[in-house]
Amino acid sequence: MNIGIIAMRYANALFGYAVENEVSEKVYQEMLSLSGNFSKVPKLRTALSNPILSGKDKLELLTSAVGGVMSKELERFMELVLKNHREKILQFVALLYLDIYRKANHINRGRLITATSLEKETEDHIKNMILGRVHEGTVEFETCVNPDIEGGFILDIDTYRLDASVANQFKRIKKQFIEKNKRII
Repeated sequence: MNIGIIAMRYANALFGYAVENEVSEKVYQEMLSLSGNFSKVPKLRTALSNPILSGKDKLELLTSAVGGVMSKELERFMELVLKNHREKILQFVALLYLDIYRKANHINRGRLITATSLEKETEDHIKNMILGRVHEGTVEFETCVNPDIEGGFILDIDTYRLDASVANQFKRIKKQFIEKNKRII
């Protein structure tokens, strides 16, 4: 069976259950924390797949990954996942839940990558420009510094990317130079 289909079914079920109990925002925050911990701590997934650990130990591990306190709705969901031995797909379920919640609540994601840190007012100005372009909903916006881009910026908004980095411009110039020299030879 396809892992994506199974994870999507679990994520949809959790979203429906959370909406029904009016805790979808709380579960969203918990799943945001869980997915972040899956990214930061790769051994979390390995530990959850360990057959030696009991369901209770895995639930405690998940509770700490969520932030120490888990809502009763998410706890019931995690117990169901552990009972059905689906803990291997929890990372996918968390990511899919985040996508479902964002789509349902019209939340767009924005990320600005720069070579050096920006001043707060510049960052706010860019965020306000993005908010002005979004037709409906809100924007989750984050900034990060990556010196490898050498200068300029990379702006991601949902599935769109504007790459105005110096590193990307160097790549384009190099590619054009190679193409031009191929024709000469």
